[in-house]
Amino acid sequence: MSGKIIVDTSVWIEYFKNNQRYAGFIEENLYLDSIYMTGPVIAELIQGVKDDKEHLLLANSINAIPYLECAFEDWVMAGEISFNLRKNGRIIPVTDALIAAVSIRNSAKIMTLDKHFINIPRVELILE
Repeated sequence: MSGKIIVDTSVWIEYFKNNQRYAGFIEENLYLDSIYMTGPVIAELIQGVKDDKEHLLLANSINAIPYLECAFEDWVMAGEISFNLRKNGRIIPVTDALIAAVSIRNSAKIMTLDKHFINIPRVELILE
């Protein structure tokens, strides 16, 4: 697969559990330099580590993956995404709205297990 891919926290968790359904795809696209990290995913992953050993492993992994910065306009777009979804009775975490905004600005696809991303216009998804 070509182009930028932001792997959402839900898929990284499966990857770190060595779930082969996701590991092959991620490994292949890491090799192709298609996988990118962004701030909300990093924060969610670090928040979920269980001990110092896991923290070190995660830190080394994160540092090896290219990073897409969250710009001012991404924060504004995240607010707009959340506002528009809430008007239609759909509430999503602001972190996911921010991931969506970063993906839109960078023309990146999002690989996720979270179905609520489907409700966000202009987001290209890789759903598993």
